[in-house]
Amino acid sequence: MNASAEQLQAALQARDFAAVAGAIPYAVFLGLAVEDDRNGDGRIYRMPFREALVGNVRLQALHGGTVAGLLEVSMQLDVLIAESQLRLPYPVDFSIDYWRSAQARDCLCRCRLIRSGRRIAQVQAECWQDDPDKPVAFARADFLLRAADSGEAD
Repeated sequence: MNASAEQLQAALQARDFAAVAGAIPYAVFLGLAVEDDRNGDGRIYRMPFREALVGNVRLQALHGGTVAGLLEVSMQLDVLIAESQLRLPYPVDFSIDYWRSAQARDCLCRCRLIRSGRRIAQVQAECWQDDPDKPVAFARADFLLRAADSGEAD
């Protein structure tokens, strides 16, 4: 196992989710934070608002790509955190439904791991801003699970 994989494994074992998110450059770009879900046993992923994320200046709406990025990276992190052994999730299928414009505020995301098998994990995620009952977007993804040290599917 290489040094990066060992650091990631140590962060996962210590449940240092900030360090786990810090290992993914796009998560760092989005400013992604991982929080405990007070209403359940899962995690909430937060993307703090920044002007650079605005896609439509007139509406002050976030760019749809940043919302999609939040959902995809959150699902990827959720699979990584849920796995008992270090297997890196590589996206092979991703679909998103946008339900409303994301306004100039923080976005939150909650993921649900549907299935995690020997080679594939399936995840759903929902994104909202102020009220979880008024989602901004919903996504589904399939991830290929690969051993961290080989680059091959196990």
